[in-house]
Amino acid sequence: MKNTDKLFELNKVDAIVVISEKNRQYFTGFASTFGYLVLLPDNKNVFITDPRYYEMAQSLESDGVIVEQISSGVSAVDTLKDVFAQYAVHRVGYEDTELTVADFSSLKQDLEEFDLLPVGEQINYVRSFKNEQEIEYIKKAQSITDLAFAQVLSLIKAGMTERELAIELEYLMAKNGAEGLAFDTIIASGVNTSKPHAHPTDKVIEVGDAITMDFGARYHGYCSDMTRTIFLGEPSEEMRKIYNIVLLAQKMGINNSYCGIGGKELDSLCREIIKSNGYEDYFTHGTGHSLGIDIHERPTANMRSNDVLHAKQFITCEPGIYLPGVGGVRIEDLLLIEEDCVIDLTTSDKNIIIL
Repeated sequence: MKNTDKLFELNKVDAIVVISEKNRQYFTGFASTFGYLVLLPDNKNVFITDPRYYEMAQSLESDGVIVEQISSGVSAVDTLKDVFAQYAVHRVGYEDTELTVADFSSLKQDLEEFDLLPVGEQINYVRSFKNEQEIEYIKKAQSITDLAFAQVLSLIKAGMTERELAIELEYLMAKNGAEGLAFDTIIASGVNTSKPHAHPTDKVIEVGDAITMDFGARYHGYCSDMTRTIFLGEPSEEMRKIYNIVLLAQKMGINNSYCGIGGKELDSLCREIIKSNGYEDYFTHGTGHSLGIDIHERPTANMRSNDVLHAKQFITCEPGIYLPGVGGVRIEDLLLIEEDCVIDLTTSDKNIIIL
């Protein structure tokens, strides 16, 4: 069970009720499709669940979590209220960043006698700092993606489709230890590479095509993320040119990152290289984002970001250039911010690869 002291320092509440599946798993390490996790000051926490999960959830008791089973004929909300009464709870924090309007309306009605305060942003802030176990999970997820990339290169050939390549890549991640995908795999070839988040199609990969692969593994619930653009056969002069510009921009961002850099500043380091080479209008997204249980987490690196990168946070560095009707290039590495250095966890070669 993760320590919640910082969360209660940031929020003047008596308890926080965690309803979303991912935040329940974040705080407890226990995956379930249903349950209420009640966070209390001084790490006195209660997990409310039904008979489907009760026996398994009892493993949380070794971490000091009290596990309550919803009794037959009693509603989950009534059980939640009983816990609130036991701990003299009046002010309740809720996950405003996760609940739908319908979920919130129901929660507000069910808990009308309590003061409800939004704490979603504070939860996201606490989640942005990873402990050593989380860092190891993300490192492992990234090593799986790097290994899968190295292996898939020998399988790429003219005549296979984007969809077939995606299947091969996803199989290799699973074979190397991935428990699932961090997100839907992006495979684009030829003119499709101008679409930053293209879905794999039945387009046949041809000699001369650029191939962009953006993919990630999930390990113990934590994500990795990387992108490489390679070429099947000799690229055109223009595609080689934009590849070198994107690579230069990415290296500028990575080599000049440090603990304390602003997300806007990191974005600018990459963007200025692309701008100075005349492709400013074709870099159409931010430079980076963090990850963890979600593939997109704070902090971010883009033109509007007010985030500052601190130790034990992650950030991707993924500049790109996308020319409609021609093609595009994106190169993405995953960085770990430490007090005295920035560690690039992505080990795959990013010098131009021509198969």
